[in-house]
Amino acid sequence: MKTRTKQQHESRKTESFVLLMQKRTDNFTRKGKYKTANNCQCALKHFKKFCIEAGFPAQSLTVGMMMDFQDYLAQKGLKLNTISLYTRMLRAAYNHAVDENLIAVDNHPFRKAFTGKEKTRKRALPLKTVKQLIDIRLDNRALDFARAIFLFSIYMQGMAFVDIAHLKKSQMRNGHIEYQRHKTHQTLHIRIEPHAQAILDKYKEETQDSPYLFPILDGKQADSWLQYESALRNYNKRLRKISQKMGLDEPLTSYVSRHTWASLARQCGVSDTIICEAMGHNNIATTTIYLAALDTNLIASANRKLIDTLTR
Repeated sequence: MKTRTKQQHESRKTESFVLLMQKRTDNFTRKGKYKTANNCQCALKHFKKFCIEAGFPAQSLTVGMMMDFQDYLAQKGLKLNTISLYTRMLRAAYNHAVDENLIAVDNHPFRKAFTGKEKTRKRALPLKTVKQLIDIRLDNRALDFARAIFLFSIYMQGMAFVDIAHLKKSQMRNGHIEYQRHKTHQTLHIRIEPHAQAILDKYKEETQDSPYLFPILDGKQADSWLQYESALRNYNKRLRKISQKMGLDEPLTSYVSRHTWASLARQCGVSDTIICEAMGHNNIATTTIYLAALDTNLIASANRKLIDTLTR
């Protein structure tokens, strides 16, 4: 009977932690922080499965348990930075529970877990591979669209997929696009080069009734962030298929186009300062954190120089 009472007590604590995580997810959603909400939800999903398979009550967090959780995620094939992200989501919820006295004794279960960031190896395509991508025959419409978006990113100074997906017709004026980066909130003003304009024209008919420049989001769904996340998954999936067709050792991803523009720009003699400004980075390094805004014509000329190397 005593054992059963303890199990019931642990069960209530488990439910309270899961409920806390769900409440945090709902709170992030209400505040419009959809990416954080999605990360929190994913972390909770993996953690609940881990607890069930390992037989651990969620509330009884220990150092060993969190180390086991990270090993569990690694065995599932998750990357180290993703494991760190999900662990941080759990840690934030746990710390909140401690602050609210929902956990009587803080055992500091995350003190040995990896919650840092592994330096991501930047992957950029060489010039000849970009030209191969431009020339390869793609009969599949979805793959052709993925290639068009990838190249548009390069032609537009390494524009991120999230920003491309949210581009609106109202942001295009006098041969330029002005937009605010989702990640840094920095405003960029980019001249639309002919190759980028050709891609916009190609999909103009499909977006006649849409406020967006590309047929990625429809502007109708309330859960626009979920629609974007689905579009990003499909985009990366199609890029992987293109990579296979091209026989690439490393698959194309939504980030590769951004890295490629920066790498090719440097090879063309563009300074790091101009690359930093053109891509909407906050800084090159801590010593240059207060860079003055550069003339957009100077940046546009640098981009023109890069595109010329691709289309000779």
